[in-house]
Amino acid sequence: MAPAIANGHTSNNGNRAEGGNAGNPDRPALRYWRNKLSTLLVDESENHRILGTAYLTAYGVETRSVSNGRAAMELIFSGARFSLILIDMHMRCMSGAQCVSHLRTMGVRSPILGMTTFCREGEEQAFLAAGGNGFIPKPLSPNNFLQVLEALDNNQG
Repeated sequence: MAPAIANGHTSNNGNRAEGGNAGNPDRPALRYWRNKLSTLLVDESENHRILGTAYLTAYGVETRSVSNGRAAMELIFSGARFSLILIDMHMRCMSGAQCVSHLRTMGVRSPILGMTTFCREGEEQAFLAAGGNGFIPKPLSPNNFLQVLEALDNNQG
């Protein structure tokens, strides 16, 4: 059975997904953290949002996903706070660097990582100059996000 997906998606059994165990109280998280970790995943690709959210929630991370920078800004403006924000570098309406710049202007202090399969010349520097903290390969997988989560958990403690 496919894992349940947070942010209003439902599992195969119809239960609304929430929390760190992918919304299934019978399925323990694959990892437990000392601190509550939460992630905002910003990506235009529904497939990447579903895959990333499934992985993160399975590893005990409360995860919300949105499809663009404007939705991320609205969520932050509504009062939502996250331990980590992951932003697709190549969105159509607002680039990852533009989104980071807006979030930093709004007072967001959480680490923000750009997700990408490749960067064009100058994009990495623009992202970092806008306030980004680094990069993570796409698509998300435990091999590339567990070290980030471990460091985040250690720094929150």
